[in-house]
This record gives sequence, structure tokens and C-alpha cells, in this order.
Amino acid sequence: MDKSTFANIEKSISPERLAIYKTDGANNEVALSRYIYNIELCKNLYPLINIFEVTLRNSIDCALTEFFDVPDWNDVIPLMQTEQIMVNEVKNKIKKKGKEYSHPRLVSELTLGFWVALMGKKYNSQKFRSFMIKNMFYDCPSEQKSSAVLQKNLAEIRFLRNRIAHHERISHWKDLNQKHDLILDFIRWMSQDMHKIAVNNDTFEAVYKNGIAPFERFVKEKL
Repeated sequence: MDKSTFANIEKSISPERLAIYKTDGANNEVALSRYIYNIELCKNLYPLINIFEVTLRNSIDCALTEFFDVPDWNDVIPLMQTEQIMVNEVKNKIKKKGKEYSHPRLVSELTLGFWVALMGKKYNSQKFRSFMIKNMFYDCPSEQKSSAVLQKNLAEIRFLRNRIAHHERISHWKDLNQKHDLILDFIRWMSQDMHKIAVNNDTFEAVYKNGIAPFERFVKEKL
């Protein structure tokens, strides 16, 4: 790869974004290879993140619907100010789209941040929270099922998800493989069937195992 080619690529990506792949003194080819490898890791984690998010929100929805025994638990759940603002914003968003409000629409539009917040420590004293944990995570080992451990792990998954969504670097994380396994664990704890789907669509381990080498070859031979 000549300097002109790298300059054009760097302009498209931005020098600042590529610079984080050079912090150990790596040359241009290695930095670009790391950048492409990072894209591939994010791409291969996305299906699991997708399945995790959908399963989590619908598991929480089912648990809250059963606990409050009403068609729309949003009418009765004691939300803190931040989460109530999130709900109000989604309702306004639905209205601006010219669509009629419905509970399923609310559930599908609320962010992962909302659902993780319901599992957060500020709701520890709420009876619905203990009901959720008991009835959502069927196969979760007892040592992993405490509020504190669940909160910590969910926060870590959300942080990873946000890094991926904003195209940030994750390839340098030494525990990325453990994070991948944690996502699969959460899916399995909520739904064995969704876990089967997740495993069937999971290509992360092969990419992670092969490392940066395939992308270094691409950069050297194709660019």
C-alpha cells in the first residue's frame, strides 16, 4: 500500500479514528489492518446483540405484564424520572410518525438503556424487580442471579453494544471473548430456543481466533 492510497483511506476514516490503532507505534498497514479487523469483530457480534436485545425487552415485557396483570403495565409501573422521560419521548415519537399508540409499539421503540435501567439498583426495592429476576432468567446459576451481578453484567453488555453501535474500537479488549460468551449465557438463561438460534448465527469465534492476519494479507495484497 503506497502513501497515496493510505492518505485517501485515512481521509475517509479520519486521522483521529485511525490514530487509536497506532498508539503502540504500529505502521500504517498494521493500523489499517486492525481497523478492518475491528469492523469484522463488530459485524460478527451484531447478530448476538440483536437477539439479546429483542429477547431481553420481550422477557421483561412478559414479566411485567404478568406481575401487574394489566394490558399496558406502562399505566401503573412506578418509574423513576429518567425512565418516565424515555417513555414520554417514545410516545411523542410514535405520535409524530402519525401512528396510533399501542403497547407493542412502545416496547419495540424503547432503547436498551431503558430495559437495563429497570434492572438497575435504583429499582432494587420494587417488588416487580424481584419478580422479573425470578421469572426471566430460568436457567441462570444462583451465583449469577443476584441483583448486583446481573446489573454488572448487563451494564457491560450494554457498554459493548454502544461501542459497536458507534463504530468504536473493541478489538484490543482482552476479555472480548468472555463478553461474547456472556451474551450467549444471557440469551440461554432467558430462552433455550433463542439460544439455539443465536448459536446457529454465531460466527464470532472463528474471526476472533484468526486474529488480524487475514486482514494484514488483504491490506498488503489488495491495497
